[in-house]
Amino acid sequence: MSIINKPPEMVKTRIRTAGANRVAVDKDAIFIQSTPDHVVNSALKIVTWRDVELRRWRKQTQADRKDGHAAPKAARA
Repeated sequence: MSIINKPPEMVKTRIRTAGANRVAVDKDAIFIQSTPDHVVNSALKIVTWRDVELRRWRKQTQADRKDGHAAPKAARA
């Protein structure tokens, strides 16, 4: 097994952001000499891993699916 993992598959997604957020992402990318895509992916990863309530909700919805219960309608979107 290799020590270095393959990079994750990148899929094209179209999102809309507030103008100030776009400027911040672009400036952060310049600061770390990377791309805006990398900045957004990293920020999402940090936020989703630190959000305790979101992790709890994800665990619950996974458990519901395993038990054969349907996820709430809002969660399916």
